[in-house]
Amino acid sequence: MNIISSSYGNDSIALIQWAHDNDLPDVIVAYCDTGWAAPGWDNRVAQGEFLCDLYGFEVAHIHSIGMEELVKMKKGWPCNQYQFCTMHLKGVPFLEWLDPVDPTYQANILIGKRRAESKKRANTPAFIPDSEYHGGRMVFHPLFMHTDEMRDTLVKSSGMELLPHRSQECSPCVNANRKDFMLLTKEQIENVNRIECDLGKPMIRPKRYMGMGIYGVLMWAKYGTSLKREGMDDDPLEDEGCGSPFGCGL
Repeated sequence: MNIISSSYGNDSIALIQWAHDNDLPDVIVAYCDTGWAAPGWDNRVAQGEFLCDLYGFEVAHIHSIGMEELVKMKKGWPCNQYQFCTMHLKGVPFLEWLDPVDPTYQANILIGKRRAESKKRANTPAFIPDSEYHGGRMVFHPLFMHTDEMRDTLVKSSGMELLPHRSQECSPCVNANRKDFMLLTKEQIENVNRIECDLGKPMIRPKRYMGMGIYGVLMWAKYGTSLKREGMDDDPLEDEGCGSPFGCGL
């Protein structure tokens, strides 16, 4: 059994296409609903699941506790060093679904991580023989050496739209960069602000943004170093990516 962990972003679609091109047998494509996706992302997921159906792949749609309930439970937001979101919104629900599907732990888990994607994924291996995050199952990264151009070629072969941004399965992400912030809708911004007010804590990197809430961070994203304040990095929105073992943002 081969199980693709997918968010239906460009890297995920490229991996699905790779599996099709290589006649990979017994494929299930699993998507974890974080409850924090950008408006309209469900349309992208539906298109991706339709592609899987065309290729004869089974699909699984897994539900999580959702970001808002999670931060209420934790009484705070995840951060770059302590990304409990990826564990509770993707890792735990995935394993809860997977264990009954693969009770003998024989499945291979495929994730679309690439070394070229970000600094935090620059050392991505081809295989992890017994991943502690996947119940000891083998994790395979077929695209680990693929460049952006190679990835894009696979996406175009699928007939799916090549997105100008990363997956929006979880938006905004604690690892959001300047470009990601500029894509947020009014609805998303107001929702983050409401939860920040309820918690009494800002979502995005409090230490790097000196405690500014979402509106302050958006101003920084828009105007950059013209708003530089003493003690703040030149560009705290530099994109280092996410190191999640569950393939967030792919």
